Amino acid sequence: MLMLTRARELWALLVAAALLLPGFAVADLMQSDNFRLDPNVASSFGGDSSSQSYRLTDTGGEAVVGAGSSQSYNLGKGYDRQLPHSLTISVVPAGTYAYWPLDTGTGTAAYDVGPNGDDATLMNAPTWVTGMVGQGIDLNGSNQYLSTATQLAAPSDFTLEFWFKSTSTTGGYLAGFGNAQTGASATLDRLVYLTDAGNVTFGVKPSAFETITSPASYNDGSWHHVGASLGSGGMKLFLDGVLVAVDNAVTTAANYSGYYRLGYDNLTGWPSAPTSNYVDASFDEARVIHRQLRDTEVLNDYTAGANALQNAFTLPNVTPGQSQSYSVDAVVRTDAGGYDMFVQRPEPLTHTDNSTTIPDVSGSIAAPTAWVEGTTTGFGFTLTGGFGLDGKWGTGPNYNYAALPSASTNYHTRTGLNGGVRETTTIQYRADTSSSQKSGTYSTQVIYTATIKP
Repeated sequence: MLMLTRARELWALLVAAALLLPGFAVADLMQSDNFRLDPNVASSFGGDSSSQSYRLTDTGGEAVVGAGSSQSYNLGKGYDRQLPHSLTISVVPAGTYAYWPLDTGTGTAAYDVGPNGDDATLMNAPTWVTGMVGQGIDLNGSNQYLSTATQLAAPSDFTLEFWFKSTSTTGGYLAGFGNAQTGASATLDRLVYLTDAGNVTFGVKPSAFETITSPASYNDGSWHHVGASLGSGGMKLFLDGVLVAVDNAVTTAANYSGYYRLGYDNLTGWPSAPTSNYVDASFDEARVIHRQLRDTEVLNDYTAGANALQNAFTLPNVTPGQSQSYSVDAVVRTDAGGYDMFVQRPEPLTHTDNSTTIPDVSGSIAAPTAWVEGTTTGFGFTLTGGFGLDGKWGTGPNYNYAALPSASTNYHTRTGLNGGVRETTTIQYRADTSSSQKSGTYSTQVIYTATIKP
């Protein structure tokens, strides 16, 4: 269970009920003591046979080619027989465009484990370092940055989140969207930059420059979480989960196509532009969501990172007698013929008093039950989108819901795949409490796993 700060506890008393659910899933590259197996690229090692799914990168100890063995994997002829297929799974908020955990630890790519696979290229060899959660990237402030591969239309609503730490007194571009994949963009907005004084500025340019800036400076050498969003709620800037600046009048940005950038772009003309366009800083856990997150979602993302959790989400405040829902996307990539998905919640939804719980709905995964608004109470989940969904889940708006099992249980099976596909299945969580439910914050863990089918 997440430990909540005193400020968060006080905030929780003001709402009917809020649910905080950290979701865990495997989304890292498999590795032994000496070799990392990379499921995002084709085979590039020698020998009599080769994998179509992995490249072996020697990070110390043993030669890649030959009949030797590492601590975990035999190399050469036996390799295909041991690891015939790969699979990765990540769970992200619905609407996520890309999520770069920055946990690769080697090589020149920052892999996107979200639904679109928009991997970022590391320009001029940034250094892999210990991050806020797992590993991260350090940029030198002179020529290093990250840039994505896919050109796309600038989103109308979006949220940009990342962790950074810096002691720079010359500022620099932190993250954003620009029309150039490399070099300096001629058109750019939806960006966040650090001033020479260490203040964080969020800017868009629908016609003129529109910016909001943090009152405090953040170039203190500590990790800080940034959330910058645009939508019907205006421009919002969050630092460490707290809303520090807002402009409700600005709800649009420029219309153009471009790429997401991290660590460098052209800031000429922007208010309080820093001395340097490049930023000397470390980064971790960067992601873009193509919708404006609620304030509580940004706070939860900060809380999750501060507690070393890579994935977490918050259900909206629960009003007695009314259903509230929230959706996440489970993204699976595999070169196998199919996969089984499993879910588990070891502990019930429990209040911060460590005793009060929210009950489950009556349906099981084997026999989910229809949710009847105003009649059904409890907490449950269903599948509202994806490929090859089992018929037991029903169709919207009256989906069938099941309780989350305490033991790992299969809830979705997918077959008939061919090639290294990336599939997204949308999971909706829903809660409805009785009028007597105790106010406060309830939390639990939801664990997702997947296994390969032949």
